Amino acid sequence: MKMERANFDDIDTLMNIFEKARLIMAASGNRDQWPAGYPARSRIIEDISKGACHIVRGDDGLVHGTFYAALEDDPTYSVIVDGAWHYSGQYAVIHRIAQDGSLSGLLKLALDYVATFSRYIRIDTHRDNSIMRHLLAKYGFEESGTIFTSSGSPRIAYERMS
Repeated sequence: MKMERANFDDIDTLMNIFEKARLIMAASGNRDQWPAGYPARSRIIEDISKGACHIVRGDDGLVHGTFYAALEDDPTYSVIVDGAWHYSGQYAVIHRIAQDGSLSGLLKLALDYVATFSRYIRIDTHRDNSIMRHLLAKYGFEESGTIFTSSGSPRIAYERMS
């Protein structure tokens, strides 16, 4: 696998990857995290414009995965209920991590990348996303409470300090 920053030529490929990821999530019992049309094309354009959208190429040279990673204050993380953040200070976020089903190790690749610029990472996922919840526990993340997306949907908030 090889990671690089996404560019505007990658948008159609990314939208296809998100569609495949929605199917994978639904098949594993996670039907509600990403409704049809999420993420919107405009969101991906914004992510690419910020330089925070990354693509992951498989050994075949084709794009099979993507994730958003940035050092930023995420407004959805400003309020946490049923718990609290264990750490404070500047943090990196990982969002919209997705793949087409042909990769293994995408989250580890994203975490290794983020570790090059931040020791503190926040991430969230839907309660029904058993795959991601398992991986976050595997990579040392702590459940911190519940946050709400901009649409009001609850998510389990996780953090890790390395």
